[in-house]
Amino acid sequence: MAKMALGNLKVLDLSHLIAGPYCTRLLAGFGADVIKVEKPGDGDTARKIGPFLDDLPGPERSTLFLYLNSNKKSLTLNLKSKAGLKIVRQLVEQSDVVVESFKPGVMKRLGLDYDSLKTINPGLVMAYVSNFGQTGPYRDFKSSQLISWGMSIGMYTPSGAGSRPLQIGGWIAHYITGLFATAGIATALFQRNKTGLGQYVDTSMQESLMMMATFPSTYYSYTGIVHMDVGGRGFGCIPTRDGTYIGPSVFTAQHIERMLAMLDMTDMLQDPRVQPGNFALHRDEIGAIVADKIRQCSNAQELFEKSIEWNVPFGLVPSTKEILESAQHKERQFFEQVDHPVMGKATMPGAPFKMSQTPWRGSTPAPLLGQHNEEILCQTLGYSKEDLSRMREQNTI
Repeated sequence: MAKMALGNLKVLDLSHLIAGPYCTRLLAGFGADVIKVEKPGDGDTARKIGPFLDDLPGPERSTLFLYLNSNKKSLTLNLKSKAGLKIVRQLVEQSDVVVESFKPGVMKRLGLDYDSLKTINPGLVMAYVSNFGQTGPYRDFKSSQLISWGMSIGMYTPSGAGSRPLQIGGWIAHYITGLFATAGIATALFQRNKTGLGQYVDTSMQESLMMMATFPSTYYSYTGIVHMDVGGRGFGCIPTRDGTYIGPSVFTAQHIERMLAMLDMTDMLQDPRVQPGNFALHRDEIGAIVADKIRQCSNAQELFEKSIEWNVPFGLVPSTKEILESAQHKERQFFEQVDHPVMGKATMPGAPFKMSQTPWRGSTPAPLLGQHNEEILCQTLGYSKEDLSRMREQNTI
């Protein structure tokens, strides 16, 4: 088997929910050995978030948890116990990376902050994942995906003045944050390979999302002017006759010219409203005319493929079935099959990107709660089975 990019990396995952676990999922997918520490009894909060198999909640029935935690090992530890904290420190000694997502200050109170842990492992890279970062005036504020999205101007970009604030669907803010944490860890590891010294990576959800809407924020920072020509106004997602939605994302004069030609609307190229410098002022009017034309198209997939040929940025909104049957996804083998002891056989997304010389690891199913307690504590750390029995009685594991 070809060597994986992170095949020699050992990661201790103290994170929960989505952003941190997505970060460690990426690390695990590229070969890292990831130990996920969970609370005894309850486990990661994501185990309580659906959708669930057959709509029946249960710690081993969450499809969200299944996706986020493939290729990991589960160790239950009570971090409020002295024995639990001792075990964490023992694992830190053997780890290259620690990822945590508790509220700012919790790690310091537990003696598990970077300044404490680097004394036992100077080469450690530690990633903090939080709503607003470890410092600053907002660090202790409560938040949610909706709040973070709004405070990062994410709702401004697809809405515009006079429109209702909107957020992109799903848990996109958490996934973006996890991706930035992964990039920060990779950068820190690159530096460690040169110096031998680790460092901490402070990942703020708000700042991560700000990076996804850079133009309006940068424009305002330099000019003090609120830039009103933002994406989405006048176009949005439009249904074709087959009921599938498609969305033009045109901004430049070339985009407009190609799109009108593609839609057999070249007569509009003489319309003064379409000319450079005028389009931004008449975007809504032009968008309504284009939307009427798109609604008359019989097949969204064909229109999407045509937009690729014409080099016009269009976005397709396929159904779940269409996503699974996508020729592109099949060609790059994007979806993977896992066989979970409770969930059974499941299809889920695989590598977000692939590298030719260091392949993505084929996914193993997310672990059962505490599935690897004995393996990690006995085989890795040298505890006896009697020690494990005592730890269970004392609610350490």
